Amino acid sequence: MSGVLSKLGINAGLNAQNVHLVGAILAVVAIVGSAIGIVSATPVGDELSSAMGIVHKTRQQPSDVEARNDLKNERQVKWSGYQVISPTQIRVFFPAGTETCYGYRVETSETATSVKVRVYEGNIPGSPDKCILIGRPASMKVTLQSPLGARLLQNW
Repeated sequence: MSGVLSKLGINAGLNAQNVHLVGAILAVVAIVGSAIGIVSATPVGDELSSAMGIVHKTRQQPSDVEARNDLKNERQVKWSGYQVISPTQIRVFFPAGTETCYGYRVETSETATSVKVRVYEGNIPGSPDKCILIGRPASMKVTLQSPLGARLLQNW
């Protein structure tokens, strides 16, 4: 015990102050460890799909947008939920802007063990110079080259 305490820079002399300090450190470690265990074991939506807990199956209602290839000033949008539509088609859910300003498209990268999906947001042709900042939930269908199966689905 004194070796552990000395590594933490605590004098190993047993007095009331050191005992309280060690107790407080152990309590914090126990609470943090428990919280990590609870978070990693708690599904968000129906089922956790990634070790990070970010991508998960969801029962969210779809609000599909059509993919566009004419976007300007593109930027990546993180998505967090998905639904399996068929073995080779999924639906991803993401935060979106107003329909008069923003459009979306996806890119995929598939391997034998994972499917990576990236959602892009960009300005549509003819959109106003200034767009209002109102968010809405959106979704988009993604067609895969091979069935999703047990492959890990990830933001890319």
